[in-house]
Formats: sequence, structure tokens, C-alpha cells
Amino acid sequence: MVTMNDSELTQDELEAAVASLTSGLAVEELPSDEIIKLMTIGQYLADRGLAEIEKRGELEFHEGSPVMPYCSDHMIETVLTRPEGQA
Repeated sequence: MVTMNDSELTQDELEAAVASLTSGLAVEELPSDEIIKLMTIGQYLADRGLAEIEKRGELEFHEGSPVMPYCSDHMIETVLTRPEGQA
């Protein structure tokens, strides 16, 4: 698999990329319909990228499940990543 270990994205770089898609507004300042639109675009891009990585034979698996490439140590806790029972 191709990795970006030497060029992982920092939190600042991730935030700058988001700002470039939101006309400089913070996500918290956007109306819900705009957030959903941006999430749909992001998911579509992730799906296209995952399909291409798979096509190239560069997809990695962990315990039988595909691993979505992510080149940053910055993560945001969400309902999908938060331990069960925590709000």
C-alpha cells in the first residue's frame, strides 16, 4: 500500500482544507443543509478514492475488513468513534 508517513496532514492543514470548501466559515457556522451537502461530497470523494485504491491493488485489510486510508493523527470523536454509552 502507498502511505504518506512523511507527509501526514496536520490539524491546521485539515482545517485549511475545510475552510477552502466553506468560504472560510467554520462548520459550526453553516446551516445544516450545507453541512449535509459537504458531507455528501466528502463521502462521494472517499468512495471514489477507495474504489481507485482497490483497483490499484493497494487496499489494506485488518481482520478481514478493508481499511480506509487516513493520513493524519488528528481525529474528531463522533457517534461513530465514541465508546458505547458515552455522550
